[in-house]
Amino acid sequence: MKSSKLFIKIYLSLIIISFISIIILYILGMKVRIGYFSGLNLNIDKTLELNGLNISEIKNLFIKDDKLDNDSFTNYIFTNEIIKNYSYGFRIKYYSKIFINSDIYSVYIDTNKVIQDNNFIKEIEMDGNGSPFGNLISSKIINFEKINNVNYYLKVKSFFFFYLIINIIFILIILNNIKYKNIMISNNKNSILYDFYLKYNNFFTEKKFIIFIIVIGLILFSFHLWIGFPGYFHNPDNIVILKQSVLKNYSNWHPVIIAATLNFLYKLFGQHTFYITLINLICLYLGLVLVTISLYLKLKNKNIILIYFITFIPNFYFTSISQLKDVTASMYLWLAGCIIFFMILVPIKKIIFKVFIYIFLSFILILSLLWRHNMIVSIYPIILFLIFLIVYKLNIRNKIKNIFIYLSTSLLCALVLILILKITPYIFIKSQTGYYENVNIDELYNKYGYIIDYLVWMDINDNFSRNAANNIFLIQIASCAVQNNDDSLIPSNWYEKGKNFEDLKKLYSIDKYDADSYGAKWRNERIFNSLYLKDLSKVWISYIIKYPYSYIKFLSLYFYKWLSSNIGYIVTAPNYIPEVLKDIGFKTYSVPFNNLRNKLIAFLYSTLDVPILLLFIISVIIFLSSISILIKYKPQNYTLLLFSFFLSFSSLATFFIVVIFSFIDGRYMYPMFVTSILSLISFSLFLYERIKLKKL
Repeated sequence: MKSSKLFIKIYLSLIIISFISIIILYILGMKVRIGYFSGLNLNIDKTLELNGLNISEIKNLFIKDDKLDNDSFTNYIFTNEIIKNYSYGFRIKYYSKIFINSDIYSVYIDTNKVIQDNNFIKEIEMDGNGSPFGNLISSKIINFEKINNVNYYLKVKSFFFFYLIINIIFILIILNNIKYKNIMISNNKNSILYDFYLKYNNFFTEKKFIIFIIVIGLILFSFHLWIGFPGYFHNPDNIVILKQSVLKNYSNWHPVIIAATLNFLYKLFGQHTFYITLINLICLYLGLVLVTISLYLKLKNKNIILIYFITFIPNFYFTSISQLKDVTASMYLWLAGCIIFFMILVPIKKIIFKVFIYIFLSFILILSLLWRHNMIVSIYPIILFLIFLIVYKLNIRNKIKNIFIYLSTSLLCALVLILILKITPYIFIKSQTGYYENVNIDELYNKYGYIIDYLVWMDINDNFSRNAANNIFLIQIASCAVQNNDDSLIPSNWYEKGKNFEDLKKLYSIDKYDADSYGAKWRNERIFNSLYLKDLSKVWISYIIKYPYSYIKFLSLYFYKWLSSNIGYIVTAPNYIPEVLKDIGFKTYSVPFNNLRNKLIAFLYSTLDVPILLLFIISVIIFLSSISILIKYKPQNYTLLLFSFFLSFSSLATFFIVVIFSFIDGRYMYPMFVTSILSLISFSLFLYERIKLKKL
């Protein structure tokens, strides 16, 4: 008992000392200090891109003996009168030797003051939140070594706050441990801590605590919506979808259901940019509330409310503000999984409620299915679990009949899902009118910049949606062809004018991961015309059959690249509407980014990011462990274990399909993130209940 009390006192003392230290470091870092930009290096490719010049074509002019003449190339940049904007990379350096960017501090620059003091600088963009590296756009050639009088301040990295919170949670759990309660009861009945514990325990009846869980969920939801409002919609994909949602010029390049849903919401509530962010957060917090309530009712442990802290994982917190289709589809899947988890732990007796929940669950799953083209891979394992529940409840004793019903129903559901995917676009896509067909493209380019290339090709080409996945097959064909120096299976009319196999080999030696660079119409370096690729699937299959080892080598390269990547997350969006959206009626409608909001975002935005390798390991362990437990121990109540198994199955299926049929972009793995979290919760609960790990 004495050792327990001593341990708690020491641990509390360390937490208090850590807290005071972090606060002191935070206050000292917030003072504005003076530094300077150093290492100003010209970014040639970015400079050419800024001035609307073709990077590949210009570089080809300066290649001699298969090598780039850097001196002549750089001289061309500095002497070309067409070039009006120059891109430079830099790093901030410090006059102070103590208060600098380090393992403790992130650095933040007053970019507005730098631009104000140096009128030749048009724009400054830092590489990341708190990074000392950045890029600037200059209207003139910079021929000096540094830019002085750069104001900066420092912030303690969020990792330290996260570490402190984890330790506080840990001590709270210890204080609420039964053994420590007994210590208080036996020795400290008159203590303030014990008095508080009694009042807390007596006040929160079961109903009151459920209401408390819901209220906390609403508070966190409201705060999240406020801090991220209106959400990140500045990605070119989102801008295309928002434009189509207003003009009703639908295509299925991005799933048509997104624009159609937004158009429906515009009719009900008016034309705004925050609807998808709102949908994401409703799904996130409604699901989390259901999980928290069900766990509390199952375990009768008030500590379970600490599960709300998972929302503060940056991959959850900031990516859920993004309006990318991958995120929203994953949020629908998260909500569906949370509803099923709730139904497992809290059996619903009234038939009318059951019917309503199953209808709502089906609706959410269909939305998830339609919101992202390859989401069927993530959805189908969940459908298989639901079919199992239905067959299980039929209580048919004949095992062969059970297996037959399960397999036939699973096959039927697969066909229904495919039909839904195929038929739905034709409900909304009546014709391709082409918004930009009768307007001046050059005028639009001058007004909107680089994004117009993407928008124009989205609208003008009728075949664009049908050829969305072409680039994925092209990079795999290129891999087999280049590795074996054999383009005999590639039709000559596939190549862009003036391009050939030699160009393909050069591109593949530079870029083995970005599929868009091989055929996307908005990419200048493209080798193939992806809209006119006759017999693409035949050529792809032929190369795989002819060079299976090369194909496996290519997939292995992607497999390891993916496992070394992170899920990625997106910071809250700027609070302005791009011109291309203003012209079709969108208005600026957001919460201003005042100092308080900026500070809260910087505090919550952590350098911690969830590695895909961790999600993969979690999924593999749960997948294999579930099978092993089912075979070896044959538990009587295995519903929760099977749910964990099918969630891990969904996660792994998502991973392998993305590896095979996409290029490297962390957002494609986002469904894996939500299914991994839910499978971990479900599997941990199973172990807690069934394998006597309650002491832990």
